[in-house]
Amino acid sequence: MRDAISTNAAGIRSSVTGAALTFLFSFLSIGCGNWAEFGNGPTNEHRSHSEGPISGISTKIDLIAGGVGGTFQQEVGVLVDYQGDYYVSSYDSEIQVYNHAGIWAGAYDLGFDGPRAAPYVSSFVLGRYATIFTGAVGGAGGFHAIRVDKYAFPYTLSLMDSDWSTGPSESSPKRADDGTFYICDLGGEVHRYTYVGGTLTHNASLSLGHEVRGAIALYDADPRYSGQEVLVATTDGLFFVLDKTLSTVIWSDASGVGPLGADNYYAGVTVAERGIKTPVALLPIAGDLAGNFAANSGKVRAIDLHSRAQAWELTPSFTNPGFDSVEGSVAVLLEQNSLPGEPGDGSADGSGTNTVDIGEDGGETILPPTDPNSAEKEYHATFASTDGFLYGVDIVTGNEIWSHQMTSSGFDAPVVDDTNVIYVGDGRSVLHAVQGDLSCAGCLLWTDVSLASGGSTDIVKLGVTNKNALVVGTGNQAYAVFQ
Repeated sequence: MRDAISTNAAGIRSSVTGAALTFLFSFLSIGCGNWAEFGNGPTNEHRSHSEGPISGISTKIDLIAGGVGGTFQQEVGVLVDYQGDYYVSSYDSEIQVYNHAGIWAGAYDLGFDGPRAAPYVSSFVLGRYATIFTGAVGGAGGFHAIRVDKYAFPYTLSLMDSDWSTGPSESSPKRADDGTFYICDLGGEVHRYTYVGGTLTHNASLSLGHEVRGAIALYDADPRYSGQEVLVATTDGLFFVLDKTLSTVIWSDASGVGPLGADNYYAGVTVAERGIKTPVALLPIAGDLAGNFAANSGKVRAIDLHSRAQAWELTPSFTNPGFDSVEGSVAVLLEQNSLPGEPGDGSADGSGTNTVDIGEDGGETILPPTDPNSAEKEYHATFASTDGFLYGVDIVTGNEIWSHQMTSSGFDAPVVDDTNVIYVGDGRSVLHAVQGDLSCAGCLLWTDVSLASGGSTDIVKLGVTNKNALVVGTGNQAYAVFQ
């Protein structure tokens, strides 16, 4: 968050007590920091509100594992909370914490394989506490709340509560506007939690009966239902929209289920808004985990969240469908003003509004534009493929607009900073910074080989945090890198 809250803590304690104090703490304890959740928000946009290292890397901090095991396992993810402290998770049983200088500050051992997907970190703005919310891939899974007390160094990490309704999971928890948490386990059961006074309460669950490995997205897509809906994609080509109470499957899409087998929606769902155009869910298609033929792997599909129909499907120019794959999520760029002479996106009929058919009764709902000036803007996204290219796509038309060749395959999502610079790591842990601005979209700004492993299959997870900095998880190592 950009704006600091300057309330004096002592003044709060002297003037607010009881239930009011509890409410205030709940309000201030939010998923803050710039990369406090892998995917950077409930819509999984992989977009930052800070600037990354535009001119290259000059400083590198190695985040060295401490704790009992003293190691990271594969698929390392790194987060930063409001105070600039680092959190590192992997398949290892320990979640590691570091202060803002990158000095090891403590660890919590779950006792079984930890989260492949990075946790959600709720950071108290006044600075003393943070809370880690996480699932786990090992043991019986579970959903866990771990408090980080920063009063003394090293920090004290203690388990506040666990609930075992959630099975083994590779899903990043998502937190709704009302503070509710959602997580999905590998068995395809979606779970809803609240956390009050150190206690996790399992409110509801809904079994989809289909494996889910990627993250959940939350988005208010249907005006007939209050709050944010839960969007989930499965590894066998199904896409679901659930109401927030998990009592109803509002609708589902089976575009990914075909005669040649199911498409693998492995990565997280990304919601992309398009001004006066209706929003879409962007679904990258990965390869079949069992090695079977997957005709559409390597493509990206967009599902219209209002019409409930497929908006478009893109086959990238250097992709061999069925052989290449998009393993990471799609990242959304900030909307940009069209360059002179370029058409804007506009509405379907030029009226400035869209009327779409929604609901079983066939009635029409007028959807007001989210941005009246969006006819003059462009809406783009980016993703990396195992074909070795980073791509830019117009999310209104579904057309590819540029490509950038990396040194190796891409296995995870790129991230976008506040100036539309795109950062991505390839399978050799080479970092690339690519311009996403329309003035030179797809132009290479710099590459950095200081983290390069020499291999060709490292999964590189990136986040933009603070000013001119990245957090990086690659292979079984974690870093903070600065300009």
